[in-house]
Amino acid sequence: MTLLATRSRRSSQALKGFLLYALIRAAAWLAQRLPLSWNYAIGDFSADVVFLVWQRGRRNMIDNMRHVLGPAAAGAELRRTARRALRNYLRYLADFLRSPLFTPESEIRRLQFDDWYRFAKAKAAGKGTVFVGLHMGNWDLGGALLARNGYPMHVIMETFANGRLNTWVRATRERLGMVTIPVEEAARGALRALRQNEGVAILMDRPLQPGEGGVEIEFCGARTTIPAGAATISLRTGAPIVTCAMVRLADNTFRGMVLGPYFPTNTGDMRTDIQTLTQRVMDDFDHWVHQYPDQWYMFRRMWYAGSV
Repeated sequence: MTLLATRSRRSSQALKGFLLYALIRAAAWLAQRLPLSWNYAIGDFSADVVFLVWQRGRRNMIDNMRHVLGPAAAGAELRRTARRALRNYLRYLADFLRSPLFTPESEIRRLQFDDWYRFAKAKAAGKGTVFVGLHMGNWDLGGALLARNGYPMHVIMETFANGRLNTWVRATRERLGMVTIPVEEAARGALRALRQNEGVAILMDRPLQPGEGGVEIEFCGARTTIPAGAATISLRTGAPIVTCAMVRLADNTFRGMVLGPYFPTNTGDMRTDIQTLTQRVMDDFDHWVHQYPDQWYMFRRMWYAGSV
């Protein structure tokens, strides 16, 4: 590739990145000025359009729902549930764009949560807490709730290639009271937070292909591979794991769900210990995904071909 062609490609990528960032900032400006019901209506319409035109994503979502709902589920039910999941994801994005308007009072009115004793039990151990979630409901709202109730939260966050967008997303989460840790600095940042008896939040349901490492577990009746980071951190530090999800109810309020804490057990076989603890966590997620399939936002294929 010639130098001129390389420069042209970089300029084109930079322009696309700027336009994407400008579009998202414009959407945030508009979302904060429209009623919440309008935001959700626009999100639902946008989700339906995306579901029609995004062939790869649609295929992945339907395949994932086939594992969740089972082989007896009709094609129409699979499509309907997958489309509802995309709608709920767009509603999550609308909430995120509007998050600068959040106040403790407005959050409390939209939340149903009573299991604080589980968090208190984990914190009492003095080793920090690993909060493990999945792409379900509204995880940012859950993190903000914990941060504002005496549980400092350090959130491990994927780094976007778009630098402007990455900075804006980090700043938005930090305004909600969370500290963000770039995934490239996850180990060091997590250890620092846990030593201070604070919380580290990780979304765990990221599928890996064979050969990419991670740990193989059973999820929704089939084998898949996911990152081993949460269990590894827990076993190396002694920090207990708490599984969490914040799901949207029919009236657009939220219900917080939490299980644990799960204290790590070291048998001397690290590989087996990681697999056992990771499976324990994924069993909780299995239950929640079956309970709320249309609130699980997984647009990549969760199970590789031939998994059983």
